[in-house]
Amino acid sequence: MKTLHLVILFSILSIFSTYVAAERIKIDNTLTIHYEQAGNGDTTIIFIPGWMMSTKVFEHQLAHFKDSTQYRALAYDPRGQGMSSKPVEGHTYQQHARDLAALIDKLGLDSVILAGWSYGVTEQLAYLNQFGTDKIKAMIMIDTGPEISGASRDEWVWYLNDDSDGYSRSFTEGIIEDRENVIAEFVKWMLENPTAENIAWVSNIANQTSSSVAAITNATGFYLDYSKDLIGLEGKIPMLYVVRNEAKEVADKWIKANTPSATTAYMGKHMMFWERPDEFNAVIDQFLKNIETK
Repeated sequence: MKTLHLVILFSILSIFSTYVAAERIKIDNTLTIHYEQAGNGDTTIIFIPGWMMSTKVFEHQLAHFKDSTQYRALAYDPRGQGMSSKPVEGHTYQQHARDLAALIDKLGLDSVILAGWSYGVTEQLAYLNQFGTDKIKAMIMIDTGPEISGASRDEWVWYLNDDSDGYSRSFTEGIIEDRENVIAEFVKWMLENPTAENIAWVSNIANQTSSSVAAITNATGFYLDYSKDLIGLEGKIPMLYVVRNEAKEVADKWIKANTPSATTAYMGKHMMFWERPDEFNAVIDQFLKNIETK
């Protein structure tokens, strides 16, 4: 009977190990990156988490691709976040992009689809800005445009240039001075269904990032504008935007004016991929199907 139980246990572990493999890879003497992957294919979809977030938020996407023989889904923790190293230096999105390039090189990937979410979009565009498209097959942007700040709320931006609403300040000074409250309010805003359980789950992820790192990445992100880089992809590389419903008007205006050939989808709130995984994954599947049939 004990032997039978062991066989069953090892079988379960074997099945789980083919579902999601957690790995760590050394980038340099100061940085080791934690990543998780599922599926097995020549094209790798790299999911990039947003501000203070980790691979865990993409659990439903990793599960979705677990049996794929065409695509490998990979999510990783940027420096200072999740289970990756917490070095003192390097907390800009330009450096995050260099870390991503090193990860791609060390894993020997030459056909990738970058899928950033929130500030993860900024990270993938910083990669595009520095390394071009030689290894990029397609781009997926989840709920963030190429410019972080702008003159008014009629633009597809997170912050106002003069920060007259104090929104940027709350995520720089505020995260240091009033961490618990800022995280709680931010998590509530991200979720369509902000139950106590969901808030606690996402907050626990955020708490893996120090307040100093969070403040620095937010402050340095404020100045970035990769509009020219993204517009330069128009008609050259397949692009998909998935945007929360409340940002549809400003996002749709920018997308139609600057990258009209891109595919768009609007749903839910900021964490729609986690809260509406079936709907979100169906959009991804259709996008991938369209790529392969072209």
